[in-house]
Amino acid sequence: MTSATTSTMGKTTTRLAAASLLALAMMLGACSAPADVERFIADAQGQAEAIEGDLHELEKQVSDLPATLATDVTNAVASATAATEEARAALVRASESAAGAVIALEDAQVALEAASAEVRHVTGEAADAGAAEVSGMLGSLQEQIDALRGETENAAA
Repeated sequence: MTSATTSTMGKTTTRLAAASLLALAMMLGACSAPADVERFIADAQGQAEAIEGDLHELEKQVSDLPATLATDVTNAVASATAATEEARAALVRASESAAGAVIALEDAQVALEAASAEVRHVTGEAADAGAAEVSGMLGSLQEQIDALRGETENAAA
């Protein structure tokens, strides 16, 4: 015959075992997340490389622009370059270790957002000045910056 204490103890042990199995199952399910993060990081690094190509093309076009617009384009390119470099550094950090990676990726997102706004503004200036080719290149650059920002957001999630 079992006493009330043994019966209660059996239920507690069963609940503890069930809770432990549930916790283990949740941890095993979470193991797929690093693969997703690695994919997001790889996508973002590819996007950063594409941006660098556009930046080099824009630098070649600056000499043909009026001085004020050339300065604005140069500043926008510098802002985009700095933001892209910050994003790449954050992505490297995220691929090596999770410690501080989320904060670095969030900081990179802020820098990319600011660079995107500056590029958007200069795109309008270039279009108004009749520099259609530069305006188109800047528009493409802005789209790529926004895509990189999205990829860094995915990597940080």
